[in-house]
Amino acid sequence: MREESTARNLQEYQEVQPKPVEQPVVKTHSVSLSKFETVSIVGLALLTLALMVAVVSLKVSMTSSQNELDSLTTQISKTNTSTVNLRQEISELSSFDRFSSFAKKHNLKMSDNNVRNISK
Repeated sequence: MREESTARNLQEYQEVQPKPVEQPVVKTHSVSLSKFETVSIVGLALLTLALMVAVVSLKVSMTSSQNELDSLTTQISKTNTSTVNLRQEISELSSFDRFSSFAKKHNLKMSDNNVRNISK
């Protein structure tokens, strides 16, 4: 008996439910682009390409300038080192001890009458 009521309930439930409505099929089609849109897209693509080339060109130029700057900095450093070394050599060659040893070696004597003081 219980089975009969379940079957009856199922039958009533199926009768109460609405039948599914078929969904209409939507047909899609692409819309063609106008001349203005086509020209705009091509123009933007060309502008983007030109800007990309400009960025790469600037990057290469900047790298080249940086390398040149590094080269000049190295050259300046070498020149400064050379200048310091030459000044040190001048100081060593013009020292009083060196003049004294040279004078002693060649039997020269210092006379106050022959000395002149020069100021810069």
